[in-house]
Amino acid sequence: MHDEVIAGRYRLDGRLGGGETAEVWAATDLELDRKVAVKLLARGADPRRFRREARAVAALAHPNVATLYDYGEAGERPFMAFEYLSGGSLEERLAGGPLGDNEVERVTRDLAAGLAYAHAHGILHRDLKPANVLFDASGNAKLADFGIAQVADEAGLTSAGTVLGTASYLAPERAAGEAATPASDVYAFGVVLFRMLTGRLPFESRNALDLAAMHRDRPPPSVTNFREDAPARLESLAFAALAKSPSDRPPDGGALQAELGRTPPLRRG
Repeated sequence: MHDEVIAGRYRLDGRLGGGETAEVWAATDLELDRKVAVKLLARGADPRRFRREARAVAALAHPNVATLYDYGEAGERPFMAFEYLSGGSLEERLAGGPLGDNEVERVTRDLAAGLAYAHAHGILHRDLKPANVLFDASGNAKLADFGIAQVADEAGLTSAGTVLGTASYLAPERAAGEAATPASDVYAFGVVLFRMLTGRLPFESRNALDLAAMHRDRPPPSVTNFREDAPARLESLAFAALAKSPSDRPPDGGALQAELGRTPPLRRG
């Protein structure tokens, strides 16, 4: 498909990645002469989820959420055209271990802001993980890939007992088959923050079912178990976000922002 022009407008320049449900291409918008990222639905994948992602992201216009430019079909395959984010992913940055404290602070604030905006508009991400955090050329972190996003009051395409997302970042209530809430995104945020500070996950296993059980049943380790000099504010925020019960966590992205705006660190218990 290299150099193919879809919808009479987007030239596919190089494949960036993909999976079972979609593939992502670096592309050129020939109408506006700008670089974009084109996400194409994989053949045989469910177009309803794809449309739901488009509708969810189209409702969001925020500096810390990847911007959707266009939606359409190319040869009966739905596609989305997003802003092109040249700074790579948080997963790539974490390949070398924990991030520096200043960078962790910046990324944490960006993610909290993006989640706060999405939650305020009734959108749950449900798959927050480093691979879905992308950076623009200025180093701003942006939430991307709302592929299993859900409108909070919508009777969605998945039942409460269906577990979606990545097991390493799965909230305990979702591992137990319960419905996602904004607090479920907060838990995933806590896992991401834990990894940025320590370079590792709070729970590790090669088996997804074992991981889900750990998130559901085991108390999380403290950041200070692996890094005694972690900034108290961020260590405390990770602790709060990783609470087993949703009612014991900051309830949503707005609460995360509020906690980050406080001068003293969060109290435990």
